[in-house]
Order: sequence, then C-alpha cells, then structure tokens
Amino acid sequence: GLRAAMLETVVPRGDSDRVMVVLGEHAGRVGRILRREPGKNRALVQLDRDEAGRVVPLDYDAICHYVGGGEDD
Repeated sequence: GLRAAMLETVVPRGDSDRVMVVLGEHAGRVGRILRREPGKNRALVQLDRDEAGRVVPLDYDAICHYVGGGEDD
C-alpha cells in the first residue's frame, strides 16, 4: 500500500559514505560520495567496480545510503 510519493531517500551525512544509485542509467550500482553540491541538490559519486574510476554527478533523489556488504565481503 505504499506509493513512491510516500518515500524519501536518505543521503548519508558523513564523508566518503557509501550510496546506492536508485534511479537512472546507473541504478543498482554502489559507490562513494566524493563531494556534495548542496546548492544543486546533488553529489559527485565514484562508482565501485568501474575500471575507469568514473565519477558521476547524481541528484540526491537518485541515491540513498547503502549499508550492505562491501567489496571485500
């Protein structure tokens, strides 16, 4: 009985916190916040397991705090 409008993603507050991408072409990927851009409501995220070490700007609504296992798990 939940609608998407009832939910809100949680963006972590700590530096280098892990996030999961929940919207867009990178949905399902995990990465680390490198820098926040509060005025633009987005963060620069480095995606895990990306050979190129790609850094992508993502809106806060497209990411959420990730508390799952790490790459070493």
